[in-house]
Amino acid sequence: MNEETLEQTLRLGEDSVTEFKGVSKSNYKADRSDLAKAITALANTRGGHLLLGVEDDGTPTGVGTMEQADELMRQVTQLCQDTIEPPLLCNVVKREVRGTPILVVEVPFSPSRPHRAASIYYIRDGNRSRQARREDLVKLIQSTDYHFDEQPVAGATLDDLDRDAVRAFLAAAYPGRASEQHITPLLGSLKCVDRTGVPTVTGVLMFGREPTRWLVDARISAVRIPGTDVSRTFLDKQEIEGRVLDQLDAASAFIQRNVAAPSRVEGLVRIEGGLPLDVVREAITNAVLHRDYRIASQTRLLVFDDRIEVINPGDLLNQLTLENIRVGGISQKRNPVLASVLNKARRSESLGFGVPEMIRRMKELGFREPSIEVIGGHFKLILWTTRSAGA
Repeated sequence: MNEETLEQTLRLGEDSVTEFKGVSKSNYKADRSDLAKAITALANTRGGHLLLGVEDDGTPTGVGTMEQADELMRQVTQLCQDTIEPPLLCNVVKREVRGTPILVVEVPFSPSRPHRAASIYYIRDGNRSRQARREDLVKLIQSTDYHFDEQPVAGATLDDLDRDAVRAFLAAAYPGRASEQHITPLLGSLKCVDRTGVPTVTGVLMFGREPTRWLVDARISAVRIPGTDVSRTFLDKQEIEGRVLDQLDAASAFIQRNVAAPSRVEGLVRIEGGLPLDVVREAITNAVLHRDYRIASQTRLLVFDDRIEVINPGDLLNQLTLENIRVGGISQKRNPVLASVLNKARRSESLGFGVPEMIRRMKELGFREPSIEVIGGHFKLILWTTRSAGA
């Protein structure tokens, strides 16, 4: 919340996404059970903001000294982990309004809902929090077809998106419609920002000025290792950060400069024999598209003398098996919003035939069939740079 939005919120009062809560004037602490109830209700309903140090009528009464504000922040973050089940991650920021310090707790619309506090589930009903009834819980459970990539990024604002990158994308995806007044509505329709204008995970990944500020492991660690075994000796190494499209280009360039592309001459024609670039890009696109961005692990790109290993965090989704992936036709997306935006950028397709097409292309050109496996919660794709016997 910026200063203007905060003042407007105080004037308009509480609603289904906003709650005010004063704190004790003796020690500037809040009642833990009330805090947990308010936070779970917002997380279970639509997300929103809990303003601490603000009375029910919108009057800011403060959270004490900076030391007392820090202690209250610790109280909030601790109860989000210890009292609320499953635990929540909420951004808590200090704001000053009318010369009075308050705390703003940014509560996400949680994909892990329903949450409970002291074994009780709460929801937001208008401007009050109440215990969820059975029919409310049924709706909550049914509504969890909500993915991490459409979750708003706590603390991020439209200013954290690169407007030039947004304009370039929208001009290509929506010719003639990407005027300045249409930018925010179009981003909203793509689910790159939420209804309040806060960038989502997809928005940050696609257009963020500095995506790793918000998603620390949204990067690719690329290394060139001599030989065919893992070692600590690197011929080349690069930490690839930035927006997803830039990561795809940088990772492809890394492979191109580190994988020999042997050729042969037939008559007067030189025949290139290296890995097909479209297969390389498909492998990297699949990694950044299907990885689990909630896991504290980056995508890894390992280039050996005989193979390329692309390793990304995330187990197979419920209906998928390695055989499904090899055969194709069954497509489950961990990040469907990101997939949709990448598709509009013409960097991915949506039918689930990526791996089968890679297998077909590699075999067609005489290379060994790519290998896929899941190890320790990570998906590994191996592209063999050596040719099959007799090829």
